Amino acid sequence: MERLYSNLCVCKYGLNCIFAVSKVRDFSLRTIMLIMIQVQTSIHDRFSVEFKTNFIGLENEHLYKMNSWLFVPASLDINASTYSKEQFYRDVKSNVRLKTPFFTLKQMAEESSHPVRYLKTIAQTVDRSPASSLMADLEFHVKMYVAIYKSALRDETKRLQTLSDEVVEPARWFEHLAAMRTIVSNYRTIMASCDSSDQAARIFHYGDEYLSHLTELYSVRMLRHAETMDAAPMTTVKDDIRALITAEHQYKVKSGYEHFSIDSESQSRDMFHHQNTLKKYIESALYLKTDSEPDGAAAQQLTFGVAAGLAMLISMLIALPFQKYLGDYPTLIFIILVVAYMFKDRIKEYARVRFAHRLKSRFFDLKNNIFFRGRKVVNMKEGVDFIDDAKTPEEVLAVRRRTDLEGRIPLEQIILYRKQVDIDEEALRQSYEYRYDGINDITRIHFQYFTLKMDDPETTVSMMDEDGSIVRRVIPRVYNLYIVLQCVVEEKLEYHCFKLMMSRDGIRECVEI
Repeated sequence: MERLYSNLCVCKYGLNCIFAVSKVRDFSLRTIMLIMIQVQTSIHDRFSVEFKTNFIGLENEHLYKMNSWLFVPASLDINASTYSKEQFYRDVKSNVRLKTPFFTLKQMAEESSHPVRYLKTIAQTVDRSPASSLMADLEFHVKMYVAIYKSALRDETKRLQTLSDEVVEPARWFEHLAAMRTIVSNYRTIMASCDSSDQAARIFHYGDEYLSHLTELYSVRMLRHAETMDAAPMTTVKDDIRALITAEHQYKVKSGYEHFSIDSESQSRDMFHHQNTLKKYIESALYLKTDSEPDGAAAQQLTFGVAAGLAMLISMLIALPFQKYLGDYPTLIFIILVVAYMFKDRIKEYARVRFAHRLKSRFFDLKNNIFFRGRKVVNMKEGVDFIDDAKTPEEVLAVRRRTDLEGRIPLEQIILYRKQVDIDEEALRQSYEYRYDGINDITRIHFQYFTLKMDDPETTVSMMDEDGSIVRRVIPRVYNLYIVLQCVVEEKLEYHCFKLMMSRDGIRECVEI
């Protein structure tokens, strides 16, 4: 229950798609029967919004669907002729990754914990036989150890930061710090015991450097919060945190790792870039490799061939009778054949368009084959189309909640983005030593193109105040985009609607309505 609560509370704008949850106000009293999809959303930067969808694995469930309707103001001139599918897919960045296995810091610090045991076992194996074939497994478990530490450290540090002067628990802080020290010490002990090859040493040192960075980073955050607490028992806690920060900084210098510098801007800049690279390296253990291809390509080629054959048949039916009866007039036959070819060409194009339209309703645009450690584990399909109100379900329009005035004018263009996820959970479990808890689909939508035809971000309005004087006020000019999400599992539907307030300067706010 505590883990579930933390999952649902980390997003900036709290969205959670939960099925079969009893509607009780006090979350702690809810009976959780079945959870299959959770969605979190946040503003990633000035021009993009990120949706993180958690597809939670179940024994008998494999197929999930996510449909998104994007309602765009018509004044932005975003339509099928100005905004192509290719442009949409350029503006959408999607990553699929495994959910990080859940461990508390206390659990991970135990000698018998999975991260410690797996890393120790593979290190001993590599130490006995430093074969190149084992390096991939060593690298995977080093990355997993550090990734699990980061997840546990992030979650538990956030919980500590919720404490105030009224809730002073020094013992809890000391336990947290002790667990951090033990986890880091366990890793470095295993690293020191495995000195069989330079390649293994490099892998361990990459993990160790990021482990040190995480320890210092979150210790600083803890200290910053602890300094806002004036309670006397926290004095010793603050000293302990400072000692940990100092020790890690000295360790970085001794080990030759890059570190931030208060006096050198260039060094801090390079350090920030280096840490981002290390972060991507560590988290790559959980990301799944995606191989994309057009969906329904074989069916499309087959139907286009049928269209060409149909056109050829009709042209032959036109030409052959005339050729039989007008064989003595070659010029006339030539003219008839040209006309028949013209009809053939037009019939072929017409049939292609008609068949393509029918295929579009049956197939998606892209089929993504997603692999984990060389094994195909997920089949994901994506499709996007511009549609009108007549093709938009009434339930979606009801969730959009247009006012009566909005319903009387052509106010919006509608973009439908479809996604279907088919998870081979058995293949995932066979390729993964840790407990499989599901996958995360992280989709980031960039809206910078949408700002091209927006007016100035601010406008000046004159009005009269209570004294009868005219005053001028600067008012933000915003455009409202609405995103309706539909989660589908076993024909169960869950809807959520978001209001995205934008100006030419970027996204101002994203709220659930």
